[in-house]
Amino acid sequence: MGRGPRFWFPLALLGFTEIGLVAVQLLARRSRAEDEAANLLLEPAVPHGTTEYSQALRFPLEDFHTGGTGPPIGPGWLAGLGVVLAGTAVWYARARRPVRTGWFVLGTIGALLAVPLLDLVGSWQFRLGDGLRGPLLATLGLLVLAAYERSRFVLLTTVAFALVAVVLSADLVGMLVSALILLAAAFTALLRQHPRTP
Repeated sequence: MGRGPRFWFPLALLGFTEIGLVAVQLLARRSRAEDEAANLLLEPAVPHGTTEYSQALRFPLEDFHTGGTGPPIGPGWLAGLGVVLAGTAVWYARARRPVRTGWFVLGTIGALLAVPLLDLVGSWQFRLGDGLRGPLLATLGLLVLAAYERSRFVLLTTVAFALVAVVLSADLVGMLVSALILLAAAFTALLRQHPRTP
């Protein structure tokens, strides 16, 4: 009857993508900390009171709650959103054959090109940080999904996602919590899926 049950896939894909981005970020911070530790062993001792000493010994995950000074999350978000968008397009193309394949392909390509353009607008025009533009673009994509599916459930999931990832905590903790929200919503949608009647 409805198209509702199919939206579980983009929600789950975005949730797993966020978890992957967090893992990449943590691995990058870990390797940065290992490099700093190696530099400590090779360089002469620095007096304990100096700034260089305190910065070198800083715990690498100290930035976990603030987004920190590690590699920016933004470029990872762009790649992740591109994967989610392409995966969602393939999923919907297989689930429901588009009547006009050419328009569907053009729309998908347009959406893929719109992601970096919107990211540039957010960076240059609105001066948004790297860690904030990605969740905002993801929120926009979820709003489009909610409108396409005409689903209040997806809309509520989008509001919860935006509240955590954009408003409360646009950092690694926010990414993890918002990923859990998306995965819980996808799992709930799968559980609510009614068996098809012949």
